[in-house]
Amino acid sequence: MNQKWALFSFKGRMRRRDYWLYSLPVLFVTIPVFMYSSPENTGTNPMADILAMVVLGFVMWASMALNIKRLHDRNKSAWWVVVTFLPLIGPIFALVELGILKGTEGDNQFGPDPKGGSTPPSSRPNDDDKESMTIEM
Repeated sequence: MNQKWALFSFKGRMRRRDYWLYSLPVLFVTIPVFMYSSPENTGTNPMADILAMVVLGFVMWASMALNIKRLHDRNKSAWWVVVTFLPLIGPIFALVELGILKGTEGDNQFGPDPKGGSTPPSSRPNDDDKESMTIEM
């Protein structure tokens, strides 16, 4: 998997395993930055404050990209990421919806199955095959 796509793109789908593989390092980068950004440390070193803001900007972008791709794998719109910002409900929603529940099997409106289980284009039914798809009783 391409790291640039995983951390910066909002398109496509991401399976749970890859979501966790990318989310945990992002989390581990976030913790020391938040610890440094405490009120007693801010303003003591302006360059460090700027660096912390840049790192937090990267972390927010990467987190949004990862969350949106997981939502796409669950066949949900990117707008659902707004729920993750709600106090109390957001972290629970993120853990369950993004980190625990399986993605949609096969292709969905956001792309092919990231597990590779999608139907190859040559075997997908098209409009000409509708008659062969009907069930006769």
